[in-house]
Amino acid sequence: MLTQTTRLDQTVRLPDGRMLGYAEYGPAEGPPLFLFHGLPGSRLAAPEMWPGEPGGVRIIAPDRPGMGTSSFQPGRRLTDWADDVRQLADSLEIERFPVAGFSGGGPHALAVAHGLPDRVIAVGSIAGAGLIGTRDARKAHKHANPTNRLIFALARKAPRLLWPLMAHHASAVRHHPGKVIDSAARDRSLPESDRQAMTGPGLRERMMAAASEAFRQGVRGAVHEAHICAQPWGFDPAAIKPPVHLWHGDQDTNVPVAMARHLAEQIPDSSLMIYPGEGHLIVPKHWHEILTTLLSTAPHTT
Repeated sequence: MLTQTTRLDQTVRLPDGRMLGYAEYGPAEGPPLFLFHGLPGSRLAAPEMWPGEPGGVRIIAPDRPGMGTSSFQPGRRLTDWADDVRQLADSLEIERFPVAGFSGGGPHALAVAHGLPDRVIAVGSIAGAGLIGTRDARKAHKHANPTNRLIFALARKAPRLLWPLMAHHASAVRHHPGKVIDSAARDRSLPESDRQAMTGPGLRERMMAAASEAFRQGVRGAVHEAHICAQPWGFDPAAIKPPVHLWHGDQDTNVPVAMARHLAEQIPDSSLMIYPGEGHLIVPKHWHEILTTLLSTAPHTT
């Protein structure tokens, strides 16, 4: 039997020789949910998404390439993530499952739903990043805070210039994670709900525990992922077949709600829940609602 520690540090070798790291949370006999971390992030960030315990669900949280314990994948495209998840699901003998992604994990959840329509039951984008690689999407992104606008402008046009910014952040979270979190919590440009969430003992402790794992291999994985997310995604969101659920705070300055509205307009079989007065860190407060929706969605048929 896997102990809680070993459940957090599992790996599977993919056919191309890469290692894919992942963690599991919740009861092993529970219904599965593949849950994708933000950018930057890792499998260890998953507990930031629930208020206490994950509930009666088996959370499978993989590291994306170049972050945590997953090997870097040169030339990776956003659409490649679907095949990695397929192989992980195969190794765990899981045939059908819902997927969800928080923030930068949102586009990855949508990519998996698009790439595995016969296996994904439902998909959730939670404060999820939207399209950036189109003119209309960039108009929606203009409402983001200045830091995020700069990061994704560099990621789209000059990713090499993003390296020193990401390296500085990585060094700070490795050596002083608490100071980084506390500094962010004092940022008056953030909505009050986010600042309160970060100063709460539960979330702050979880954020500190996971902070440096995203940069275990350096910043190459995070920089490359920012670049591919800032480009056209390589698939048409309108062609996603499983039902899509989007949750977003209307005061989100990391991913403006205009991006969620724009994305929902592109996906015919989608629903968008907007929380008035809330920011980016909506997940713990609404975790059980999100779980109930994803797990109760009937398999989509064509």
